[in-house]
Amino acid sequence: MPHRTVLLSAIIAGAFLVQPVLADGEFLQIDIGGQTQTAVGAVSRGSFAYGISYADYEDGRSGSVSVAYALPLNAPVSLKVGPTVGYQDDDGEGDDFEAGLRLVADRYFPTDFGSAYFLGEASTVYNSWFLLTQVTYAPADLGIELSRGASETYSETTVAVQKRLAGSSVSLRVGYKLSSEELFAGFSINTF
Repeated sequence: MPHRTVLLSAIIAGAFLVQPVLADGEFLQIDIGGQTQTAVGAVSRGSFAYGISYADYEDGRSGSVSVAYALPLNAPVSLKVGPTVGYQDDDGEGDDFEAGLRLVADRYFPTDFGSAYFLGEASTVYNSWFLLTQVTYAPADLGIELSRGASETYSETTVAVQKRLAGSSVSLRVGYKLSSEELFAGFSINTF
């Protein structure tokens, strides 16, 4: 249990302690389910993005850290590339660390009703990939999210609804993981 507290504290601190000179934004999301707990943090400063993730699941835990550089493209999609290090500790098998390359493409755009956000990423670490679509209805501060991710060791599809607290960057979340048939609740802080 102590390693979980240390990692969660590192995620929170890392997401908000990077120098704020060219702050583009910060993101922190924590979800807690009956069998799985996850935390994701991201910070963008100028052309650089920093990320950290941690998952504690029924048979072990995994995580990653990454740094990415936004390529100077004149395109409607942001493309970032950089190194990443991942680890996995399945109960009884010991720690496994792997370094590799991560590529991220994302796009945010306002709509008449609120906004839409699309993200796709792929990593050579454990051959992982992740896709996310999020649509926000601004008048109600309500968002709907659909994501799908997989690697050499897992595969998951998630549906979530989030409600932004009035006048803040905090949202409360509830959702369902279809593959593992698990309900979860959590929160996110998004200053982008």
